[in-house]
Amino acid sequence: MRKRIAILSSIMFGLIASTAGAAVAPTWNSGYLNWWPAGFGYPPASANAHNYKCSATAFGPTFHSRSSGWTQDYGAGTSCIDGLGTKSLSVSLQVLGQDGHTWYTISGSSFTAGPTTGNPLRARRTRAAYLGHLYRTVLSATLVVPNGYAGCSFTNSCQQTLMINLVSRSLAP
Repeated sequence: MRKRIAILSSIMFGLIASTAGAAVAPTWNSGYLNWWPAGFGYPPASANAHNYKCSATAFGPTFHSRSSGWTQDYGAGTSCIDGLGTKSLSVSLQVLGQDGHTWYTISGSSFTAGPTTGNPLRARRTRAAYLGHLYRTVLSATLVVPNGYAGCSFTNSCQQTLMINLVSRSLAP
């Protein structure tokens, strides 16, 4: 009897724990930050630079149904507090292979934005999407920022390079 209660308790705890940590479901959204278009998808995924006030965000894939078929938007943005530094983005769209484990970068989907000292740096692209395929956005942001060390001009080391790598949640139209 104790064994059955223990098993049932562990099953119930597992169910409660798995639903308590449930992620946001993809929905129709009205766009983000006045530049990302409305469509069906997850909210953007963001990450902060370690020990610096900079961040990067992967947008999409966001899907749209048109009379000519499905399309998707994907892209990214990056910024730093006070607009410091030089920013650049490398973005690509990937599709899950037939084995269900391997991700492939779609030919012609990769692009680079920057370098620029402007703040924020944002870029997006639109491509065809096909039903039954799982897509994700892959981002690599490169930020060259002041390091703030006294005396760095003597050693010509007054800048540091920060990398933020990010992958969006995968989604199918």
